[in-house]
Amino acid sequence: MDPIKTFSIRSMLGASLPPHYPETPPNFEDVSLNSSVPLPEIYSTLCDEDIALFNQIRRFRGPWLLSHSSDHDHVIVTASNKFVSDMGYSESELIGENCKKLQSSHVDFNKESNAKLSAAFKANTDVHVVLLNFKGDGRPFGNSLSILMLRNKSNEVVYHLGVIKIVAPPLPPSAA
Repeated sequence: MDPIKTFSIRSMLGASLPPHYPETPPNFEDVSLNSSVPLPEIYSTLCDEDIALFNQIRRFRGPWLLSHSSDHDHVIVTASNKFVSDMGYSESELIGENCKKLQSSHVDFNKESNAKLSAAFKANTDVHVVLLNFKGDGRPFGNSLSILMLRNKSNEVVYHLGVIKIVAPPLPPSAA
């Protein structure tokens, strides 16, 4: 019997896409116009490996967001248009806000996942969690969230890239 293979979040999200996938959107047309840091400025600081990874993630055309690694409040500095539309908030309600806004008043429900996120931020390691989040209209959803530590040319973590996959909302521990 073959042992179960494990893959890093980084290798899974950075895997080569089939040729029928569209290229990375040109001119940053997939990025929120309300970004507090322009994407070209972000790209100018990243190492080549993380530029390639970020471009690959942008090819998926899915929801993602970015925050400064030095900002312990994890304020969203830029995000994909898909993130904004999927979350059901206006751009101005998301860009410049803490990501925990999506947890509403249910932060306690996500206590374990939030602890895992905090530990990963302190250790500068990529992490994956599933959170109970809420759209702008109050509807719950599961947020399968992968956070990737993006590094500069000196190998220092400079940004946290959150890649989101919407899944069924997690059940409370008593219902699982």
